[in-house]
Amino acid sequence: QSFKPRVGGLDFLPDGSLLVTTWDSIGAVYRLQGIASGDTNQVRITRMASGLAEPLGLKVVDGEVYVLQKQELTQLIDHDTDGVADEYRAICNSFDASADFHEFSYGLVYKDGYFYAALGLAMRLMQHEEQLQDRGTLIKISKDGTYEQVISGLRQNNGIGLGPEGGIFLTENQGNWVPACKVIHVQPGAFHGCLMNTGRRYDGHVMSQPALWLPQDEIGNSPSQPVLIPQGPYAGQMLHGEVTHGGIKRVFLEKINGNWQGCVFRFTQGLEAGINRLVFGPDGALYAGGVGMNGNWAWNNAQYGLQRLTFNGKTAFEILAVRMIPGGVEIEFTQPLAAGLGEKASDYSFQQWRYEPTAAYGGPKLDLGNLTVSDINLSPDRKKARLRIPGKKPDYVLYIRLNEGLKSAGGDALWSGEAWYTMNAVE
Repeated sequence: QSFKPRVGGLDFLPDGSLLVTTWDSIGAVYRLQGIASGDTNQVRITRMASGLAEPLGLKVVDGEVYVLQKQELTQLIDHDTDGVADEYRAICNSFDASADFHEFSYGLVYKDGYFYAALGLAMRLMQHEEQLQDRGTLIKISKDGTYEQVISGLRQNNGIGLGPEGGIFLTENQGNWVPACKVIHVQPGAFHGCLMNTGRRYDGHVMSQPALWLPQDEIGNSPSQPVLIPQGPYAGQMLHGEVTHGGIKRVFLEKINGNWQGCVFRFTQGLEAGINRLVFGPDGALYAGGVGMNGNWAWNNAQYGLQRLTFNGKTAFEILAVRMIPGGVEIEFTQPLAAGLGEKASDYSFQQWRYEPTAAYGGPKLDLGNLTVSDINLSPDRKKARLRIPGKKPDYVLYIRLNEGLKSAGGDALWSGEAWYTMNAVE
């Protein structure tokens, strides 16, 4: 079909229809029926709403449809049930917004009676101008329209979702005061370091560390919506989209000292556009919505896309998880290592570095150094390698690269042999 959405939001109605918002001149919400068939000829597309201002958040709550616009959380109501919204009811339009082109409002998560939305910063302020008070914060909005700030010091959080233990997670884009992209676990009251045109409002604030750093142009560039994987070999982990690099990344998290940290991996690539929004459907499939624009915010110059991904039942041979252990790390594989492989220090290489936020756009790897494996202990089933690597440091990123010649006991080659672990704490 000729449906070419620049996807700003995805969610499902109770009847299994997929709702899609579009980031374009139409500012629409479309309803796609028959999407689970996998046959585009059987999909019926109707426009439910239009004229919305950059609808980059969408959530269905108890069958009711809510859209986050640049300046407003809006409920779409179809009074006569003809499939077209008759009323655009403002739930909250009192949070700060201006005409700046980059003041996007990203969302949307609903949890425990509140909606959560991230408010991006203005990007074209003069040196003497300050950001509006709500910009660069995550806010929570009640159904009666009141709102409050939850965390601050954000820049452009084009992605919000629920993760392990029902936690709320954000992705953050590199820029001024953000040396590399991030995945952030939302903890009320936290400050996340961006001081771009914020005056003195954050004097005395100490920056909270992200759950993950996403090193620029290695595993991140424009990260987008995270989602929790509900089933399959990676159940309980997360995925997030990537607009400029394209594809989808996978995240393993573990709690140390009560805080989430963990590892990011490549997951899949070669989709029809950079991935802006993700949602798992009632059919168990993953729906990936693409977006792009002219310039440097697109993958492969693609502008739009909507694809359905299903698990074929085959598990690739790769790293399933990386965990901190005393004096080193434990690498768990999805399949057993072949006999005689993974037993030498040369099968594993490690680097570590740290980041420091500054007013500059992005930032370099600081104190970059190599680490050496001093001991290897494989589990009896050959699915776990416990590696001793003296010298790892807290608040550093640990880069892991495996020997490309490693194979599984079944003869499978590595799908991806790289990982990036954020060591907020070390064991």
